[in-house]
Amino acid sequence: MAQTLQTSDIDLLIGGYGSLQGSHGKGIELCTAHITDDGVASLHHQRLLSDVPSPSWLERYRVGGTVVVYAVLENSRGLAALRIDDDHDSCRLTLVSHVAVPGDGPTHVAVATDDQGNAHAITANYVSGSISVFPINTDGSLGDVSQTLPGDPDEGHGPLPAQEGPHAHWILPLPDGRVLSTDLGADRIYVHRWMNGELVRTGMVRLAPGTGPRDMHLLPVASESNHFDEWRVAVVNEWGRTVTVLDANDLRILQTIDLDAEPADQAASLAFIPSANGYEGMAYVGLRGSDRIVALAWDGRTLTRRESVSSGEGRPRHLCAIGRYLIAANETQDHLTMFHSDKTGHLTVVEDLPIGSPTVILPLQ
Repeated sequence: MAQTLQTSDIDLLIGGYGSLQGSHGKGIELCTAHITDDGVASLHHQRLLSDVPSPSWLERYRVGGTVVVYAVLENSRGLAALRIDDDHDSCRLTLVSHVAVPGDGPTHVAVATDDQGNAHAITANYVSGSISVFPINTDGSLGDVSQTLPGDPDEGHGPLPAQEGPHAHWILPLPDGRVLSTDLGADRIYVHRWMNGELVRTGMVRLAPGTGPRDMHLLPVASESNHFDEWRVAVVNEWGRTVTVLDANDLRILQTIDLDAEPADQAASLAFIPSANGYEGMAYVGLRGSDRIVALAWDGRTLTRRESVSSGEGRPRHLCAIGRYLIAANETQDHLTMFHSDKTGHLTVVEDLPIGSPTVILPLQ
């Protein structure tokens, strides 16, 4: 008897820059990744779900039985909450709240829980260099801003022309409740703790001048018990064209690895595909300029550079891992490129899908 192939269809929300940025994104688009267990994969565009303007970053959050998506509206200084309504036949987005972001140029949002058990959405505001905190209501909607923590107006700059002032870019909640934020302009990673429901800046990690810390991601650490209770923080450095690995506990710098980039490259985004044991795997980093994806082997302790392949052109702004597949959002050439990652970490192109100015890919499963 012939064995029936198992297939999966994974819904993807795609955000991107729109007309406010002079780009081609229409809002939040629905795409599907179709994957079979015999290694066949494809991407399909379904439809436009929301015409919110320039949703450059998307974050998924579940509250009770409700799933919401928080959309950063970078060009209009807004943050939108949209409820996902899925009746198994169609996926819909319903706007439940829209709040103003007091900082200019919000680029990223993450959800963190405070020391009293309340959830908050936190934005990194690139132009103003601040981060802003918004309470999350029980239905997933957002309250007005409750806090804004500014960048350093005196020392918040670096040696490069693009580092003329503080530029917050990323928010990373840690498993122990602390919250990190990158300042690409000041070459700093700020450390925050919750105190009586308020976010308090308690320290910083200083990187070398001209590094430009951009994105942060957690990597699992190998342990004899196979319990993932220890982590490393991988920091993608835009201007240094490196990745710095920090101990997530004391935030010591453990490693900085060069990406073998071209002089004009800007590093952006990291996606991790784990191996079968869960803590080893491959980390992939995008280089905007030469438009390449660099493969870094992770052995549970350190990164080792392997090879690089073309992203498909178009300044890859975001990389997203789905199983053994990697999808690159090639912003300036208006398309997604899907790759298969084999056991060695080598990437092979399997699909290319036109879509306007993509900047973020959010799987819904």
